Amino acid sequence: MAHAADPVPAAAPGEKEKKVCRSEESTGSLFVKRVCHTKIEWAALDLEGRRSAEHIQNQSRGNGVDVPR
Repeated sequence: MAHAADPVPAAAPGEKEKKVCRSEESTGSLFVKRVCHTKIEWAALDLEGRRSAEHIQNQSRGNGVDVPR
């Protein structure tokens, strides 16, 4: 099933982007790392993560069909 590209919000011209920080745990580590990006960068990272998850799910179904996005 094909999806249209998810829109990524654009910053207003001349407006400085605020950083948004998240705490992330790394596998095999006891420490939590603080990662900061702009809202636009987080949206792009989240979109890429969803696409990667869909790709893995399509591969694991064994149908060999991976619909490009």
